[in-house]
Amino acid sequence: MQELTVSSLLRYLKTRLDNDSNIQKIYVVGEISNYHRHFSGHLYFTLKDEKAAVNCVMFKSAAASLSFEPKTGDKVIVYANTSIFEASGQLQLYVLKMNPQGLGDLYARFEALKKKLTQEGKFAQEHKITMEKSYPDKIGVLVGDKSAAMSDIRICFLRRWPLCKVDYYPVLVQGPDAPGDIIAKLKQADKKGYDAIILARGGGSFEDLFCFNDEELVNTIYGMETFIVTGIGHEQDFSLADFAADLRAATPTAAVELITPDIQDVIELVENYEESLKTSLYENYERRVMEFDYIYKRLINYRSRFVNIQNQIDAMIAAIEKDIRFMISNDLNLIDHSMSTIALKLNYRLNEAKLSFKRLNTLLKAYNCENVLKRGYTMVLQDDKVIKNRNDLKNEEFELKFHDGTLKAIPR
Repeated sequence: MQELTVSSLLRYLKTRLDNDSNIQKIYVVGEISNYHRHFSGHLYFTLKDEKAAVNCVMFKSAAASLSFEPKTGDKVIVYANTSIFEASGQLQLYVLKMNPQGLGDLYARFEALKKKLTQEGKFAQEHKITMEKSYPDKIGVLVGDKSAAMSDIRICFLRRWPLCKVDYYPVLVQGPDAPGDIIAKLKQADKKGYDAIILARGGGSFEDLFCFNDEELVNTIYGMETFIVTGIGHEQDFSLADFAADLRAATPTAAVELITPDIQDVIELVENYEESLKTSLYENYERRVMEFDYIYKRLINYRSRFVNIQNQIDAMIAAIEKDIRFMISNDLNLIDHSMSTIALKLNYRLNEAKLSFKRLNTLLKAYNCENVLKRGYTMVLQDDKVIKNRNDLKNEEFELKFHDGTLKAIPR
């Protein structure tokens, strides 16, 4: 059987508890007893009911957001993580938020709506979109008018990324009319083509922030086409709007920091690129100078060879020109002789052709139909055809054509 030390056993139990989602970030209702505020700012107390009790600690950072001063006997609802304090082996709640128990109905509504929207997929990670630009040009901000959060966001933009155009949409961030106002402004901003939209509010109690748990607001955020980041309350504050957003920041200024680069980092990066470019250009210049010097020296060394080659080329060109001139002269003489011979032959052929044409023209005139008729002959025509034989003549009317006219006749 394996033997365990006390510390290894408690460490094992602590690890199991810390990784059990069923007992992390839970709401617990009870009555405060043994309340003590340490000089460090941490709160230590016991949370009990009629049957059991559990030790609690609320660190200074979380206690700073309390909207009331707790005391022994108060009935409260705490939002906490469960773990084991190894030094004493005790189960302990690490409280992130605490409110009077009167807000229990709100927490119940919150949990019920959260469960419903989760089942509908409104918080599904695969539905969330990513921000396309690392260096945004235009951002819309929905925040309380003239609030500390608005001021902090302005300062953060000026400090981190002043090159970005920021449009502010003042909205109600508390009360029953807040969800409707936020929804209207979100829809308006979603049509403006922003690189991102920030929905922000400064810290407050769970009740103050409850307007961000509106179902219609969650549905509006779910259906938006623009990347949206929320920065609502403090780090330990979570709203349903945070779950529906594409990205959740712990605070309003953290929302700015998540979607903008630090201009000092960008300047440093540009300066590094500039220095690298200068170094690269200088090294390239030096290399080209060395290559030029090397090529120039080779050109100087081969200059005499180029001159000799040029002289040889000139001599060859002169010889070729002389040969070509001689060949052209001979060819011209041959052409002249050939042209004379061809001219004689053409004249002979032309004269023969003229005589032949003259003889043929004489024969053509002699055998011309009109000339034959003038010599006393007659031509027999029937149906516009020349009748050459007696047997071809039909027993119908025909024509006798003379040189000076025609007569119609009928055969007997």
